[in-house]
Amino acid sequence: MSEQTLILFVWLIPALPLAAFFALLLFTRGRNRLSHTVAIGAMGASFILAQIVFWNVIGNGEELAAHPIAMSIPWLPTGATALNMGVLVDPLTAVMLFMVPLACLMIFIYSTGYSNINRPADPRDEPGKPPHYGVDPLYSRFFAFLSLFAAGMLTLVVADNLLMLFIGWEVMGLCSYLLIGFWYARNYPDPKQITPRQAAVKAFMTTRVGDVFMLLGVAFLYFATGSLSFHDVFSAESTHALASVLFLGIPTAQVIFGLLFVGTIGKSAQFPLHVWLPDAMEGPTPVSAMIHAAAMVSAGVYMVIRMFPLLTGTAHEGAPTFVAMAAIGAFTALFASTIAVAQNDIKRVLAYSTISQLGYMIAALGIGAYVAAAFHLITHAFFKALLFMGSGSVIHGVEHGLHASEGHGEHA
Repeated sequence: MSEQTLILFVWLIPALPLAAFFALLLFTRGRNRLSHTVAIGAMGASFILAQIVFWNVIGNGEELAAHPIAMSIPWLPTGATALNMGVLVDPLTAVMLFMVPLACLMIFIYSTGYSNINRPADPRDEPGKPPHYGVDPLYSRFFAFLSLFAAGMLTLVVADNLLMLFIGWEVMGLCSYLLIGFWYARNYPDPKQITPRQAAVKAFMTTRVGDVFMLLGVAFLYFATGSLSFHDVFSAESTHALASVLFLGIPTAQVIFGLLFVGTIGKSAQFPLHVWLPDAMEGPTPVSAMIHAAAMVSAGVYMVIRMFPLLTGTAHEGAPTFVAMAAIGAFTALFASTIAVAQNDIKRVLAYSTISQLGYMIAALGIGAYVAAAFHLITHAFFKALLFMGSGSVIHGVEHGLHASEGHGEHA
């Protein structure tokens, strides 16, 4: 297949879920079957295109690493490199294109059963509260937000520059707020128990702390190199210059990488910005699966792997290392796993497990083992998505059985 055709497919991979998001908001409101058909159809098409791209490029990994498939176009007519937008397919992107659309598609399909699409709507189910009798009243909106979530992650994966990656990063931050607080009207008798709307605000504000530092890193990188394109920033001349120039006695490359890494601490829920992820389980279970598997928390690890060549010039022998990152990752892995032992909520156990697993990935990156981190990123996405969807089935059955036993409605 020609390179131009593959580039067109790569552009369409994030564009199709984005188009589905607008179609669901504008044209399918209140039409549940059409809503999930559009969302799943767009995601399925993205998955097929991603598989075509993956299987066309995976056979020549070394050649793809040396000469990645790339294309960029001016975003604004200023001629500034930072204002270009484009796509890039190298071995890391190819592997992510295999995992992300597949996980998203499976979660989309699972969501139709989770939301009781085969049952009629019931007026007793209130908007903003979990459905116990019929279909969720905000069904179409739910799939619109899921589609935007998938579009943000896919944009981040195929981006050829740090600015476009950051846009996809922030789109996911918005979607996490919208989806964690999806059941915004839900309240609990215990005032100490966090509600979905409080959990959404907590997640949004905590991750914004990291994103502020990440934005500083993006600005610093542009100031130091005059570009945000991965091709330019990772060139031998740029990495050598960033390693040679000192900022407060520290190589500029390490300062920039450190600022970007703070964004990962927030997004990937590393200590001390880990507090939002367990409370994010107040959202619907398909959202939890999306956050933990296909998008959101894995984006932080992906971004660190993507920006790892920044440290190339600072490595004297072997792979570059980042001691602070290794320490934070190792501590988080142990810290979160011990907390998980004391939890009695099935989704919170899995949430702390995710924090711990991400800690292993970050620790591996800190000692330069980025291949091991990327491998575990892919394996973790699949088994954690399955764990969350299994937990959702358990919770769904128990809640509906409880309502049936109390005489509130038919067994689901």
